[in-house]
Amino acid sequence: MVDETHEVDIVVVGAGSAGCVAAARLSEVSGLKVALVDAGTKDSLRLTKIPAAVLKTLGHPRYDYRFKTEPDPTRNGRVDQIARGRVLGGSSAINGLIFARGAPVDFDRWSAMGNDGWDWQSVLPLFRRLENSDLSNNSLRGGLGPQNVTLPTYRHPLTDPFIAAAQKCGIPFNPDYNGETQEGIGYVQGTIRRGVRVSAYDGYVAPNLRRSNLHVFEGCRAERLTFDGNRADGLIARRGDRRLQFKARRGVVVSLGTFNSPQLLMLSGIGPAARLQHCGIDIRRDLPRVGQDMLDHTGFRMIMAVDTPTANNQSRGFHAPYHIARWLFGGHGPVGAASAEVVGFFRSEKSVATPDLQVTFFPYASEFTPAGRARLEPRPLISVGVNINYPKSRSHVSIRSADPADPVEIHYRLFENEDDLETLMRGLKIIRTLVAEKPFDSHVVDRSLYPSREAGDAADRDFVRANSRSYMHPISTCRMGTDANAVVTPDLKVRGFDGLWVADASVFPDHISGNINATTLMIGEKLADLVKCDLRQSS
Repeated sequence: MVDETHEVDIVVVGAGSAGCVAAARLSEVSGLKVALVDAGTKDSLRLTKIPAAVLKTLGHPRYDYRFKTEPDPTRNGRVDQIARGRVLGGSSAINGLIFARGAPVDFDRWSAMGNDGWDWQSVLPLFRRLENSDLSNNSLRGGLGPQNVTLPTYRHPLTDPFIAAAQKCGIPFNPDYNGETQEGIGYVQGTIRRGVRVSAYDGYVAPNLRRSNLHVFEGCRAERLTFDGNRADGLIARRGDRRLQFKARRGVVVSLGTFNSPQLLMLSGIGPAARLQHCGIDIRRDLPRVGQDMLDHTGFRMIMAVDTPTANNQSRGFHAPYHIARWLFGGHGPVGAASAEVVGFFRSEKSVATPDLQVTFFPYASEFTPAGRARLEPRPLISVGVNINYPKSRSHVSIRSADPADPVEIHYRLFENEDDLETLMRGLKIIRTLVAEKPFDSHVVDRSLYPSREAGDAADRDFVRANSRSYMHPISTCRMGTDANAVVTPDLKVRGFDGLWVADASVFPDHISGNINATTLMIGEKLADLVKCDLRQSS
């Protein structure tokens, strides 16, 4: 039974990074009625707008779905909590605000895998179109797009000593890791404007809500897609106790992310036949790799005590109101800064063709409580993150039942391929040397939270296996390609269907070097171009 019906041209399911971009760009077409449907709601308290509040929103059920993984047998049965945004803007509203586009070779590799139109020269104009960057005075960056990207206006006292130590270890300074080359270390670029977070919803959708052909439906959980033969013609969703039907004259774009896009396809009868039958779902098309082939950046953090105040103690006592006042009156100070201050890309060994490791410097160190909330120990701590760029280990997601309210099963196997563990061990050794270099080393007062060089390889291996986790950059569960196992084609259409596209990180055919938000925004731009072209050809 349907309680209300809405007739539109295009339904975009999911107001995360790619979905917001797709909906806004498609609504630029006069007369094309676009519905953006999401289970999340507006952040009425505006807490997500404060960059430093990431430590409050991560793990908070108002803002975060807090997905729990199944035990990972390759990491001693570890269970992780994975943050995914529960507000309009999706994870772009609660992430660490780091903007990294990936290396040009990543997209040339996508193209070499059979995905025509996804090479670097083809996607570079999309990256330039989406951003409004501090670094826009060259042919590689953009200065007119909806997504603000800025360099930090605040630097922690240990930021420059850390960069200097990295240079002594052979990692060169790079003033723009999103520029001509990604290799090297430099100041983080954040999705921030004047000390305020700019999510995909803030940049793309909110400024265009006056358009008569763009309609946002918040608090609506997608239940299943509807079809006319092999053509997607709508969506069934639930808001509270009311069931809504969206009839889509031109098609449906699924942008629910790496975990939930495959879930919606499976709930709609598209996926591995055996799993669908087990859950009592009628099979519309057997696509065995829906939910499979998942890759994620795996990494760990090295925590150390320092002799300089950090957010761990600056967020307490008389320090807190001082820093909040600086932010309120101009967006200055650490409250208006990205979660990290330094990002670098380096090679784990000289024989590696391209940087296979990322290092991230955080001027604080947090841990998660049993309830899943971030907690800061009240003493000066910093953390240095090390993650692998090109993982080989594959994981997967699956539905638990035919009930859309059941969270997906997330089966991580982060060290299924031992090469990933070995690469991270090399990273541990390099960064351990880095933090022992001048001028950074003189500020470290306690190194006991990670193994010393003298402890040997066995201790390093145990540390990496015990402390590594998802860096929350999951991709590829609806992998793009031309082979028989691909879920979507290079034009982002679900194989075997008309009027049905997937646009989010789930379509990445392989991993990129760096955080994934920027590339997910680019996919939204690409999707909009593809759909506009499709509509012109069919009109």
